[in-house]
Amino acid sequence: LTDNIAQSDSDLKIKAKPKNMWEVGIHAGHAILTGDVDWDSNFGVGLHLRKAMDYTFSVRADIAFTNFKGTEEENRRVVDATFYGFTSDWKPEYNTSMLNGDMVVIASLNQMRLFKKNKINPYGFAGVGVLSLLNDNAIQGGTEMDISESRNFDDNFDISAYATGGLGIGFLIGKKLSLSIEHKIYKYFGRGADLFDGVEFQGTLRDKVITKDDDLGNYTNLRLGIALGKTEDKSMPLWWSSPLDLLAEDLAEVKARPELDLTDTDKDGIIDMLDQEKDTPEGCPVDTRGIKLDSDGDGYADCEDEEDYSPPGHAVDGKGVAQITPPVILDENDVNGLIDARLANFKAPYSGPTRTDWFLPMIHFNLDKYSIKGSEYGKLHNVAEVMRLNPGVRVVASGHTDQLSGNCYNDVLSYNRAQAAIDYLVSKYGIARDRFVLNWGGENSNLVPTSTGNLMNRRVEFKVATSESEMGRPDCGVGNAGSGGGTKYSGNKEAGY
Repeated sequence: LTDNIAQSDSDLKIKAKPKNMWEVGIHAGHAILTGDVDWDSNFGVGLHLRKAMDYTFSVRADIAFTNFKGTEEENRRVVDATFYGFTSDWKPEYNTSMLNGDMVVIASLNQMRLFKKNKINPYGFAGVGVLSLLNDNAIQGGTEMDISESRNFDDNFDISAYATGGLGIGFLIGKKLSLSIEHKIYKYFGRGADLFDGVEFQGTLRDKVITKDDDLGNYTNLRLGIALGKTEDKSMPLWWSSPLDLLAEDLAEVKARPELDLTDTDKDGIIDMLDQEKDTPEGCPVDTRGIKLDSDGDGYADCEDEEDYSPPGHAVDGKGVAQITPPVILDENDVNGLIDARLANFKAPYSGPTRTDWFLPMIHFNLDKYSIKGSEYGKLHNVAEVMRLNPGVRVVASGHTDQLSGNCYNDVLSYNRAQAAIDYLVSKYGIARDRFVLNWGGENSNLVPTSTGNLMNRRVEFKVATSESEMGRPDCGVGNAGSGGGTKYSGNKEAGY
């Protein structure tokens, strides 16, 4: 109980000023200017944005367009209207439009139980703002003649500051909607205080204009407010709430909690307030909820289970004992029978002569040489090992050259290189000569497309024979090509590095 009360106290502190929504709204209504001239009713429209500072005070920003107009039934402006070129029955007309914005502080009075209960929020407000005039001619022509001269605002009055205040009353009409009726008064500062009718008070006898009273803007409007946000995350704006209500709700919740009762009817160690199984048999182990314990999850409580920890995955009998099928034990004859069955279907790895997709290395030669280089012995050893392990395989040895000599010379040189490779494998490893197929290609199958000397093109390639035939020595008029020793040839021969 002490912990619960402490938790409730913490909740109260958190809720003292909960997160609450902003309000955005629109307004429209009746606008009129009061002072010492006659003004007719006109209109104003605008928008507002409002945010609570606490349960009583909030801040609101307003922007509005307002139009004032009127006609005097009796000309009271000048001593002698004819002095200014007007007829004696001239009736001045007024028309003033302004765009204004202000910031006000609102004090809500809904903390009284009467208003809170009925979701009614009376309020008062005060603040300051700035206005901009959208037209200059406040006094225009009369009813009987066109007036070529208008009394215009002074240029210094295009922008003016003002103070504002008023009263209103709001009604909560929906989950997030409110409707307010409000009267707002504008008090203009400086020369603007008496210039909305376009004429300023003057003190001389001839130009005495009877407009010495300050002009006051009046705006009676209807406002629709919309709360912004999710009700799961934030409360309604605080001027619709009361901290006393939150406190009362929390206290009521604490009072509604059941009293602590330590009765344990079935004597299982879990009091009845928390026990989900109040008739557990005596001596039967239970979990923290007071439900009979079933350690192996086989559907039989431990106090009724002859096997508290049955192996998972097996059916159990009526006593909670797992029904396990005895394992199959193989003797020597069974094992021998399995081996014999496997061997009956065993196939040895393929070693026939028809494999053609093996990779066999190639060897390379020095410039204008067909003698075997020491660096190529390892590659020829790999070719010999493949042929030794696969006695049914025949291998094609194809000789090639680069493009630095004539075709006939290069054909003979490629033949000599293939013959040298075969002779080496026959003499070194004792492989029968009839297992080789000698082919030559001269300079017609270069790996590197270049007309200069290139080691990659001076080569003998090996591959598994399929249907290739032995090619004889080229008979094109060249007696010999290249050398098997270390002599370096020049002239019309291969040139390299």
